[in-house]
Amino acid sequence: MFAEQVDHLDKLLDELEDLARSDLPSSRFFAAVVDRLRLTMAAESVVLLLPAASGDWLPIASSGVPSAVAQAELARRATASAALTAEFLMGSEAGEHWIATPLRAKNFAKGCLLAGTGEAIPKNAIAGFVELLAAFSEVIAIRQQSELESFLDETWDHAQAVCHQINLAKSQDEASALLAGGLARTLGAARVTVMTAGWLGRPQVLALSGVPQANSRAAAVQALQNVGAEVVKSGKPVLRQQAGLLDAQGQPLPEIAADGTFNNLIGVRLSSSDNQTQNSVRAGSTLLAIEYQTYPEMVRSATKLSHLLPTVGVAWEQHSRWLRLPRILQLWMLGPMQALRGALSLLKWAALLAIVVLALIVLRTPYPLVIEAEGAYEPVTSRAIYAADDGFIEELLVDDGNCVKAGEPLVQMRSPALELRIEQTHGAARAVDEEASGIRIAINQLSGDAPDILSNQSRLAGKIAELEVRKESLQQQLQLLEQQRTRLLLKAPIDGWVVAKDLRRNLAGRPVRRGDSLFTIVDQSGLWHVRVQVADRDVGYLLRHFSGAESHALTPTSNSTSTHPSAPNTNSRSNIEFCLASDPDERFTAEVTWIADQVENRHGEGCSVEVRATVGTDFPPNAHAGAGVHAFFECGQQPLWFVWCRPLVEAAQRRMWFSSQDEE
Repeated sequence: MFAEQVDHLDKLLDELEDLARSDLPSSRFFAAVVDRLRLTMAAESVVLLLPAASGDWLPIASSGVPSAVAQAELARRATASAALTAEFLMGSEAGEHWIATPLRAKNFAKGCLLAGTGEAIPKNAIAGFVELLAAFSEVIAIRQQSELESFLDETWDHAQAVCHQINLAKSQDEASALLAGGLARTLGAARVTVMTAGWLGRPQVLALSGVPQANSRAAAVQALQNVGAEVVKSGKPVLRQQAGLLDAQGQPLPEIAADGTFNNLIGVRLSSSDNQTQNSVRAGSTLLAIEYQTYPEMVRSATKLSHLLPTVGVAWEQHSRWLRLPRILQLWMLGPMQALRGALSLLKWAALLAIVVLALIVLRTPYPLVIEAEGAYEPVTSRAIYAADDGFIEELLVDDGNCVKAGEPLVQMRSPALELRIEQTHGAARAVDEEASGIRIAINQLSGDAPDILSNQSRLAGKIAELEVRKESLQQQLQLLEQQRTRLLLKAPIDGWVVAKDLRRNLAGRPVRRGDSLFTIVDQSGLWHVRVQVADRDVGYLLRHFSGAESHALTPTSNSTSTHPSAPNTNSRSNIEFCLASDPDERFTAEVTWIADQVENRHGEGCSVEVRATVGTDFPPNAHAGAGVHAFFECGQQPLWFVWCRPLVEAAQRRMWFSSQDEE
């Protein structure tokens, strides 16, 4: 395809080699090379890709309409380790054919020439294309070598000075300002902006060269933040260029865009890594926006980025990690830590292994499993006094806190309904007596000459017998009613003390119904016990632990009373500790004597099981009946990790063991 130009190829390459060693600006030299290459190959486009930083490429010069699809495919394939050392790469994507060769033999990381062809390259012509691209690559390599020598002569000392200044900074803001100013002077840039990639929002501007403090509301600063956001989103450098100085009408083009930024701009990330596969920008990464007044200055500076930015990136990352350390740790590391640094590098893995082993041993160490519950401190023997019938309190014979004996009168009740029934029964009995007396008088007045005297006497005698039976029934009713009247005098069932609150104010003259609780008689001189409500999820641990302990079954009655149990034994396995809610610092012991065999849900507070423990000689002094207590049930030994993580383990068990078939 280009055989007729072979005679002129040597002359063309010689001319380009002379230009590479001349003082011609790099922008014009690279543009001339790609133009000559496109014409020689009769290609649709040619792009020169030079390394910027962290293995990323910048399209420094192009001729024709470059293909973004071809560049993306080349970048994807070049990330493979085998492709980085290939002599050339070629492909066909979306109907576009391309071929690329590295600027340095078998080293795509140093840059490459990408040529887009309208048609597929014949197999017999591939070698010719590769040789042609390699020849032009050698010319560009000569130019790069010349620029590298110039960089080492003129710029390297400035780069070392920038690194030294960064290492002397005492804060992150000072280091950012030194980095921005130093890069602007070293690269000959119009402005350099240092940013950091945010975790959620847009990048944050740390420093702006030539500006003491950047105003985040300024349009130029927001535009630079947008450039950083584009670098974060794409993971690739951002290149904005204005190759010409005049527009189509011959008018000068502005150097600064409408948003306040320069039209020639490079946005890259600052990293010490030169691995092309690590092209993702993470939160906290440092970004650079480098602006230039002219396109030639940007091209000349772009050839230095791959040499300058990794060196500066190392100094920046090391000093940033140093500044994040606490001040006291910095002072310590500047002194004795320097001598211990070598020893720590040898001992760190041994120390880590020892910590892991120690943690496993500690987590498996048996530890007491303690179940906590709340309840009340009450006497074992107590009786509640209830109203015997509907009526009202006629007389209170005791007061709050009185000591009473068994059988001693407590309350005199009066029941108007009962009195009315008694009066009605007495009236009915009197009516029966009067009717019987009248019948007897009638029998005595019967005439002996009457023909039906016998039948009348029999009838009246039967009537009298019926009245006698009715009278006997009414007398039995009167006896029962009198017994009910007698029970209206409430007496003490046991010896003890009256426990009530404002007894006379709440009960004197008060109407009551049968079964209403009036007050309680408690025997405070006897045994006391602790009644607690243990959550249903914890009862299993109690039952397993106390199953082998001796206990005394107590049968609770309907009025929450209990008889005197035997004195608590000394079986330590059935002992628990408790403390009063009013004095949590002092603990006392009690023995579990009864565990309910049913679950209750009192007041909708959750399922619980009642447990009672009798208090022995170690009892709280001056504790009142019904005092709130916190009970502690020690339910054997469990691994320490289980004691700490028991709620999580039980939640996982409920989730896995009690899940329905639909959930599964």
